[in-house]
Amino acid sequence: MPPRISIITPSYNQGRYIEATILSVLEQGYPELEHIIVDGGSTDGTPAILARYPHLKVISEPDRGQADAVNKGLRLASGEIIGWLNSDDTYFPGALADAAATVDPAKGVFIAMGRCAYIDEEGNPTGAEHPSAFVSHERVVEIWKGYTIPNPAVFFHRQVYEECGGLDESLYFALDYDLFCRYTAHHAIVAIDRLWATYRLHRAAKTSEQSQGELLEKSLVVSRRYWGEPGSARWWRYRLSFWWYGGELGIAALKRLNRADRAWREGCYPQFAGNLLLATLIFPPVVFRSLVLPRLRGEGR
Repeated sequence: MPPRISIITPSYNQGRYIEATILSVLEQGYPELEHIIVDGGSTDGTPAILARYPHLKVISEPDRGQADAVNKGLRLASGEIIGWLNSDDTYFPGALADAAATVDPAKGVFIAMGRCAYIDEEGNPTGAEHPSAFVSHERVVEIWKGYTIPNPAVFFHRQVYEECGGLDESLYFALDYDLFCRYTAHHAIVAIDRLWATYRLHRAAKTSEQSQGELLEKSLVVSRRYWGEPGSARWWRYRLSFWWYGGELGIAALKRLNRADRAWREGCYPQFAGNLLLATLIFPPVVFRSLVLPRLRGEGR
């Protein structure tokens, strides 16, 4: 008998995308499946779409945000393996079967992660992927080196949730990052070199509200929770690593680089040049890592 898998999907006014999310789960053909939709009282076409799929477990009531919605789903979930798939993301065929074959406490595997491809508003592949790799808990805490855990492509055993808890409801941004900081402090993530999920890029997405630099700044607040006691050897290790990557100057340079990118896309070339120059003057390695190094590696062409 395959392990039961619970998929939790928080939703609010995502009627444009949620049916694709539902179908990507349903069409897995996985025999022991529980799909929980936690809808915060959508006023668009979402309720009518949900009504077309009687296999869903639906909670429809106001909530206090995404973290509250996911936690409601976690408390209701009955599966041995749990996935969190937002209402604008999807699974690739075979993802659930892969997860079921990988997550197995008897083998010491409590968390598994596949690759995650970016798609646009219409569901078309962009040709890029979310970085997907795991080295250690320490590397997860070092968010300034890049975030490499694509939430839609992660599955974990319910024992991890029972040990470490759900999402921090005080957070609006970086709530998945905080969750995986806690989870990886106890369990390694096994990375599978197959596409498991998509991550949809669109203007209404929460992460689109902030630039990379602004998101890094907010994530750093969470990261500091896991540095240990100020002045301890562990604290100094993280502090020096953050400093080596530019520290606050690195974040300031990244913000300027983000402004340069936005100016370029909007055709404001004097603003582009000015912000690129400022980013270079503030902390040149950020410009090298963000613009030069990817091209040397053949990325983003």
